[in-house]
Amino acid sequence: MIDCDDCQQFVYDLEKGERATVAMGPDRVQTPQRRLPGMKLQCGQCPKKSPQNAKRLELSVKNWKTYQLWREVKATHGRCLTDEMARDSIIRRNLAILDALHEVHERNTQQNQSLQTLALLALNKAH
Repeated sequence: MIDCDDCQQFVYDLEKGERATVAMGPDRVQTPQRRLPGMKLQCGQCPKKSPQNAKRLELSVKNWKTYQLWREVKATHGRCLTDEMARDSIIRRNLAILDALHEVHERNTQQNQSLQTLALLALNKAH
């Protein structure tokens, strides 16, 4: 997740979650783009909406570890779990919750993409 303090100093590509870069110098080396004084922040397009709201959305260390475990489980199809972990009902419940949240997010993303496509098609027919 993008750090708000860093975003106040550098321009970000919000789609990638990375600092935007510009080619600099004779070798055209890609360098993070510093935010110029007075340059508008990207809070309106960011899921966190503001540095104040970001604090409310930050994961605790415990929740971050659970999220990391969920990613490892997805990547290894569960092979990373010890037998004890696989039998632990709390771990199974937490992983199931994260899986459900991920499915909702994926569905919403697909619906948004479909709506954007329909809007473009409608605009093209109007012209």
